[in-house]
Amino acid sequence: MKEKNDVTKMEFLLMLNDNIVVQRYFNVKGYNPKARKSIDVVEFVNEFGNKLMKDLKARTNMYMLDNYNQIVLDPAILDTSNTDGPETFHIKIRLGDETICHKIIDAKLYPPKIRYTVDIRPQLKSLLRGLTEIFSSEDLSYDYMEYQLG
Repeated sequence: MKEKNDVTKMEFLLMLNDNIVVQRYFNVKGYNPKARKSIDVVEFVNEFGNKLMKDLKARTNMYMLDNYNQIVLDPAILDTSNTDGPETFHIKIRLGDETICHKIIDAKLYPPKIRYTVDIRPQLKSLLRGLTEIFSSEDLSYDYMEYQLG
């Protein structure tokens, strides 16, 4: 019997406004097209976004403690209004040109030194593994409150 080689190429993208911070393609064997409408995808991306915000908050605290004297002398160091308009992180899961899931996080909450030096490389392997598992799974949830997503 011939084995089916059904591999679907997907994309994880983290951006700060229009600038790519991290872009990774990953292959999903046995892609389940219904997974894109599951609550599992939304919860996974939200959980990653919450971890990212927690990390940014911890780095902000350390930055402020390490630079306490400078900040007291010149509070403009923390001024986030030195850029025009809003700054947002965009977490996207894409299939081809279609965005399946998109989470937006306000980046102006964090000092420029923190938001411009985001490094999620330590989490990438588990992030991509989790996404691969979700998109190849048959056992997913499609109910949110009284709404049917799938």
